[in-house]
Amino acid sequence: MRILIISDEVWNDNIHGNNVLTNWFSEFEAEFANIYCSPGKPLNNCCMQYFQITDSMMFKSILGGKKAGEAFKLDSNSINKTMLKGENENKKLYSKLKSITTESLRAIRELIWNYGKYDIEALQKFIYEFKPDIIFSPRLATIKILRLEKIVYDIAQVPIVAFTGDAEYSMKLFRLSPVFWIKKLIIRSKFRQMMPNYSLYYTLSDEQRKEYENEFGNNIKILRKCGDFKDTFQNKEVNKPIKIVYAGKLYSNRWKTLAKIGKVLKVINENEKKMILEIYTKDKMTKRQIKLLDDGNNIFVKGPVSVENLKVVYNKADIALHVESFDLKNRLLTKVSFSTKIIDCLESGCAVMVISWDKHSGYTYLKKKDAAFTIGKESEIMAELKVIADNPETVIEYAQKAMKCGQLHHQKEVVQKMLYDDFNYIIKRFNRIEQ
Repeated sequence: MRILIISDEVWNDNIHGNNVLTNWFSEFEAEFANIYCSPGKPLNNCCMQYFQITDSMMFKSILGGKKAGEAFKLDSNSINKTMLKGENENKKLYSKLKSITTESLRAIRELIWNYGKYDIEALQKFIYEFKPDIIFSPRLATIKILRLEKIVYDIAQVPIVAFTGDAEYSMKLFRLSPVFWIKKLIIRSKFRQMMPNYSLYYTLSDEQRKEYENEFGNNIKILRKCGDFKDTFQNKEVNKPIKIVYAGKLYSNRWKTLAKIGKVLKVINENEKKMILEIYTKDKMTKRQIKLLDDGNNIFVKGPVSVENLKVVYNKADIALHVESFDLKNRLLTKVSFSTKIIDCLESGCAVMVISWDKHSGYTYLKKKDAAFTIGKESEIMAELKVIADNPETVIEYAQKAMKCGQLHHQKEVVQKMLYDDFNYIIKRFNRIEQ
């Protein structure tokens, strides 16, 4: 099986340590090629053939420069640096564009990708030489990605499967910017045009699956990150104080939920230190955030941690925490998201705790499976944490439940078999229709 992957970010396991591509396709019986839309050098054990397009390439193509896109191959010893010349310049521009927060500037970036000129001949050559059996596009639907998907699909003439974990089509969002809503309507239009071409559409949540089935009638299926869940479970002695670990980003106001936990722990620990929170993140923080997230006694910022070292951190912890924001804008934005961090938490060997809006898909899933401590309202944080602090034996109980949930629903072998069987069926059906 030959799988052509379209991705927005570079497939680099050092930069993106939580990479779902490596998670799904490590030791997968297939050959891969990757078309990606960012600067940077790939680093993974799955794929050796690449076609790279960057913001800089697209912008220069509009100004009359060279058309965008370059193919290159990796080997076990070296990387074709010729194809990645201008890397630092591209990274600098990409970093600036990624940090854009205003809708007007985001719209300009989308326009660059909509009107930029692809090197179609180079792209055709790359695709024809690889001869894919199927295209897989894990992404958030944007003007940029939807255009690229259509071009690749028309060239390759093979089935295409998409995956999303975000609210890309829903209008149930809170935004005041008219530019945002104009862009949203354009994306929805292009999305509807592209939707009939997908042989299968994966989502992270049941809520989004039902929404798409009702709207489009397509074949929609759940796909989540997988893990290596042990057959046997060993109880760990609960720390005194109980140690909660949060490892992840602070965006979408997650940091405010963490700060709320810090305030609660200060009260719980007033007479006796019963519970602490450690935060591991590579995100840059403001002085205000540092002050609220590290008081030196109840809540601590530990900085970044590698994927391998995080396993050691979890092994010494009691509860693996996932949080989301409670404000309206971010509640609606992340409602159908099922963070890959949730699977990491289930795999950690710790009990799992999720603190978020009670309609968030990650919350509802773990609540339904009874696989985690679930806190669905800000007003409940104090009471729920106090109960756990006073009853540490429940930590062992929920660590067992988390591992059982992972074993039953997220085992790597099972998820990979589902992917392989789905792709294999789609390829065979497509070939029969073509004949």
